[in-house]
Amino acid sequence: MPARAFPVAPLAVALLLAPFSPSLAHAQKKKTADLKAPEPGYVFPSGGKAGSAADVQLGGYDWTPDLQFFVLDSRATLQTTGEPGPVMVPPPPYWFGAKSTQNALPLPREQPAKLTLPADLPPGPVRWAVASASGAGVKTGIFWVGTEPEVIEERATKVPQKLPALPVTVNGRLSRIEEVDRYRFAVAKDGPVTLDVFARRLGVNMNAALSVRNPNGEVVADAVDTDGQDLAVTFWATAGTDYTVSLHDLDFRGDRSFVYRLALTPGPRVVATVPAAGKRGETRDVEFVGYGLVTGKQQLESLTRKVTFPADPKKDELAYRLDTAFGATPAFGIPLSDAAETVAAAKPAALTLPAAVTGVMDQTTEARFTCEGKKGDVWNLAAEARRFGSPLDLSLAVVDATGKELVRNDDLPGTTDAGLAFTLPADGAFTVVVGDISGKAGTRGAVYRLTAEKVAPDFTLSTVARLNVPLGGTADLVVKVVRKGGMKEAIALAVSGLPEGVTAPPNLVIPGTAAELKITLTGVETASATAALVSVTGTASAATRPAFAPIPANFAVRSPNDERTTSILLATTLAPRLKLVAVEADGGRKVHRGSTHPAEVTLERINDFKGEVSLQMSAAQSYQRQGITGPDMTVPADADRAFYPCFMPEWLETTRTSRMELIGVVKVPDAKGKVRYLVTPMSGRITMSIEGSILKVSAPQELNVKPGEAAEVPVAVLRSAKLSVPVQLELKLPEELAGMLKADAVTVAPGQTTAVFKIACVKGAKFDGEVTVTIRGTALQDGKYAVVSEAAVTVDCATK
Repeated sequence: MPARAFPVAPLAVALLLAPFSPSLAHAQKKKTADLKAPEPGYVFPSGGKAGSAADVQLGGYDWTPDLQFFVLDSRATLQTTGEPGPVMVPPPPYWFGAKSTQNALPLPREQPAKLTLPADLPPGPVRWAVASASGAGVKTGIFWVGTEPEVIEERATKVPQKLPALPVTVNGRLSRIEEVDRYRFAVAKDGPVTLDVFARRLGVNMNAALSVRNPNGEVVADAVDTDGQDLAVTFWATAGTDYTVSLHDLDFRGDRSFVYRLALTPGPRVVATVPAAGKRGETRDVEFVGYGLVTGKQQLESLTRKVTFPADPKKDELAYRLDTAFGATPAFGIPLSDAAETVAAAKPAALTLPAAVTGVMDQTTEARFTCEGKKGDVWNLAAEARRFGSPLDLSLAVVDATGKELVRNDDLPGTTDAGLAFTLPADGAFTVVVGDISGKAGTRGAVYRLTAEKVAPDFTLSTVARLNVPLGGTADLVVKVVRKGGMKEAIALAVSGLPEGVTAPPNLVIPGTAAELKITLTGVETASATAALVSVTGTASAATRPAFAPIPANFAVRSPNDERTTSILLATTLAPRLKLVAVEADGGRKVHRGSTHPAEVTLERINDFKGEVSLQMSAAQSYQRQGITGPDMTVPADADRAFYPCFMPEWLETTRTSRMELIGVVKVPDAKGKVRYLVTPMSGRITMSIEGSILKVSAPQELNVKPGEAAEVPVAVLRSAKLSVPVQLELKLPEELAGMLKADAVTVAPGQTTAVFKIACVKGAKFDGEVTVTIRGTALQDGKYAVVSEAAVTVDCATK
């Protein structure tokens, strides 16, 4: 349910609707307007174990009942089990002062679904997307596949949640500002325990702060994600001791979208391997670097094991769990390659291309490699550290025999790793220099991997991840090519998976002299509005290559290649039917705190639309909401204007303006008669300057009442002369207290300034200490607009 969803009187939803003008409708037929596509957000719980089916809540923005959901990994399936719920307005507490002017996080709706994960699904992210007749959302959601037992955070508890035996992964959520989640656990035997927080990897813009305390309240481990890469910590735990782990955001932010996974594993933790990658099909010694691998202590240690890397060309990574004297480590991903993986010597080494060499900057911040080449050769060089979780920030340079630097690169797009393509200007020996500018070298965990190869004729293709094709219109799908090694021949393109009603021209070819091709896709007006996952491939004599599209979502991505897909979400869209305009856009109308502002909006129905319109809060809002809310309001078919009720809580600051952004949602059939929903954003924002309250309810801050008894609360009700109407008092409880405390509503007549409000504690009710409840007073201004004031009361329902 939406937090702080203040009631709006039925008359307020009718809202002085003005009659519809037929002459205006005739002029609208040729008008156009923007549509607003839905966006995916988050999943709760945010992960599940392979081989299971998880009941989840999908969170997203500007959703309608006709959404199509897509999973970009065809092995997993996602099936909705209900309709989208109400807009979720963040509950208190709120930021005030400077922080209150920060951009607000989008307001979601949530929809129940079942996500089925096959047993052979590897650990890691599964991505999902949404589309509607308004278009395909540009963002991508993430759900994480795990390997250990899973539990879900228990809401509404004041004591730390007790966890089952480790290993276990907790799916939690910091749902509001200042929230701190706490969990209690114990281990069966002495040894290291590893805690790993997943948040930014889920696409959540959260910087986790974690601490572990023993029964005496002493901190035994802590970590803060100041680098924005998520965090992990390993500490020594004693058998039979209860430890409490606390988790919150570094800045104590919170939101429905702040989902996380906390993995607790008995055992040490691997942070690096040497070599950093393994050749497919090879068995070799690998040095594992990590915390507590040998002694169990909170220090970096090394352990060597013989590892057999899988030969399967379809696998890109080996998830390896290292067995130690203290148990197995959490799975550590070792990338797979087809190159001969070597380890750099301490002194400058000679390279023979192709080469893949792993080095460790534990005693230096620079490594040099020499290589012979001929004039005109093109070398492709890459120096990677972040890809492997290393703290290094690499630079890459090539110098000639005289020491002159010929080329340099620091960061490639989307990463702190380095890479470059270099054409040799002459025959001779050249030196490849790998350097670090992070200041974090000096340990065995400071690994890097240098790859060098001569560039052979080849090509890569790229395109967009989302495309909307209007039915009855066209859209261009642009496919770009990057040629390598002098490749100049034409590339034949093929488009597969187009939805019904969308066609592409025949004989699609990128000429040898061109860098891209615009593929004009046509949407048939008589087709149904739908969406599908489409792919593009290109073929030349060198090879057949897929077109990749970027899908940024992971805020802690290690390599840009991890944030791309071959699946293009293509949606066919219907023509817009509405223009929505705020009459006093950015006008700053003065509004009393605690009251409802009827904001005037105009509606232009276009393209022969004559139906109802639903006015709703937009997901995107400016400034922190501080509890500002409004209903889903239906505007009848015969009205071209309406007054949308914006409720302004009594705690709003008078030093800033408050704003509301709306969308208009219409229901129309497509060419096949299927009902679809179109979303139009409002032009302009409803802007309000806040003045003092016209209603104030106050009560004693503390109340003692025993179970099975009732206590009287004296309530003071102050009203402005503008509000000479009755005030109804009622008890509002947090969800966890439902049915434990009760009170009958009390009506305070005009002119009456005090009332007695009785709160009863249900016999047999059990409380975790003191609880806070709310006495809410509501009046209807002009008989239809809610004016609300609240008083918080701390209730002690002691049994003694």
